Amino acid sequence: MPDFEGRLVLGVFVAQGSRLATSGVISGRPIAQYGYDDGCFQLARKWRDNCFNKHILSCLQPMKRPLPTRVIDVSPIDGPWEPRLKVTGCEEGEWVALSHCWGTKSRFVTVSSNIEASMCSIPLQDMPPTFQDAVYTTRQLGYRYLWIDSLCIIQDDHQDWVVESTRMREYYKHAAITISCDSASGDDVGFLKHERKVETLSVILSSNDEVGFRQQVKWPKFQRRDTFVSERAWTLQEFVLSPRSLSYTSQQIVWECHTRKYCESSENSLEDSHLTQFWGTKRFFSALATSRQQVSKFGYVFHHLCRWYNLVNDYRLRDLTYGQDILPAISGIAREIRAQAGGTYLAGIWLEDIHRGLMWAMDGAGKIPETYHAPSWSWASLQISPDALNTLNFLYWMIRLSGTPLVERRATLLSHEIIAEDNDMFGCIRFGSLRLRGSSLLARKWQGSYKGGLRTHFHQPIHLTSNQLIFQLDVFDEKVEPLDVLANALLFQISSWKWDQDRPEVALALLLVKVGDQPIETYRRVGMAEVPNVDGLAEEGWEMRDIRII
Repeated sequence: MPDFEGRLVLGVFVAQGSRLATSGVISGRPIAQYGYDDGCFQLARKWRDNCFNKHILSCLQPMKRPLPTRVIDVSPIDGPWEPRLKVTGCEEGEWVALSHCWGTKSRFVTVSSNIEASMCSIPLQDMPPTFQDAVYTTRQLGYRYLWIDSLCIIQDDHQDWVVESTRMREYYKHAAITISCDSASGDDVGFLKHERKVETLSVILSSNDEVGFRQQVKWPKFQRRDTFVSERAWTLQEFVLSPRSLSYTSQQIVWECHTRKYCESSENSLEDSHLTQFWGTKRFFSALATSRQQVSKFGYVFHHLCRWYNLVNDYRLRDLTYGQDILPAISGIAREIRAQAGGTYLAGIWLEDIHRGLMWAMDGAGKIPETYHAPSWSWASLQISPDALNTLNFLYWMIRLSGTPLVERRATLLSHEIIAEDNDMFGCIRFGSLRLRGSSLLARKWQGSYKGGLRTHFHQPIHLTSNQLIFQLDVFDEKVEPLDVLANALLFQISSWKWDQDRPEVALALLLVKVGDQPIETYRRVGMAEVPNVDGLAEEGWEMRDIRII
């Protein structure tokens, strides 16, 4: 693996149990050629047992809980029968969950017409390779029950899908281990028989110790599309909510729990530094005991709202087969946040932080979907290209919960309305609106200068004049000039911030366009803007107005 300057970086490793290993001189370890190697399963069991025995206060510990509605009974490793679909009733137990990419070539699912046959048996040879490998791994880890979404939810039964999708949070959160098939692009690929192609060179030292050299092995962060699984939207909550993940990557197995991260290629934890603890995705949902301990060390990063904005930023770069799943596919995380911290959830935004939550950024990378996903004030209303800039609620990063910005003005939320499908406020949305009272100005009446694109008065020094209105549109249309869109828009201030005494007060405003003739002035969002309050530019000529945004 080249470093930032293009140089080849080599890793050093020695055999487990060798003198240089036991003395702690070299932490690198050999990597098995295939994931089904006995050494890989021994290592996974070692990591699991270490978590169970040493992370009692920081990782959610396994215990017998009510099983999911249906599980795959994989039978004991030397059992005489094939796997089968089991309806659990009120039975308790432990289970392993699977996180995988369905892919496009295999469609091995449970439907109404085959569920009775599946309850008798699901011949292992009929399963696609990924499911075969998951059954084998579950047995090797010493568990009997496996939960796979495509087999344990009746895929052609809408009501069953509605019920089971609301329980996914519990299924992953309380799984003993989640197997993540990061090296498999689809169920037809599998993950145990994938050959790890890592070139090595062995050298015998004068001390008769054998030392190996190889190109530095990757250990994915499982974010920003760095594995097949992290390209998919649904798998984010599967990874984050699971207390323990065993990931089969293209080069090695990786273990990550709420406390530590280990990989096959090294004896040392990858989470020993403050930096990796800070950025680890699972850290955002560490057990509450750990969160309380870590808040004093890392401050705002463990606040539940900061967790949410970080995860949404990752989530928006992931793929969905069905666009209408944009809110259901992250609903498990939203439910967990409400369980931990309370709050009212409105189509991807938290009511208690709405003045920040409305200030998400698209910088022109959005695309209006063919079907309705969410109200225009929600980030979930638009599709986005994975190659686009981040959709992070960037204002939140500037201000941060540990800072003490001065809030000068805020729009007043008068009312809100959400009409949800299937009465699930965390699922698909049929309609949503906000009624707000705030300061507004027709954009064409702005008395200062303009600047388009993702720039900000909060980051200085920057090449901006102090009276520039900085704006960005959610959707960029090559056929329409941005200034023409701005000329027909209403600036509606949501909140006003003053970071410190040396910088001007800046108001954050939505760019809105009017929708039809209705009793209440009704608008939809088309962008956002930063309004510097220099020489009264954010006050003079602005009018208080009651509006509705849909």
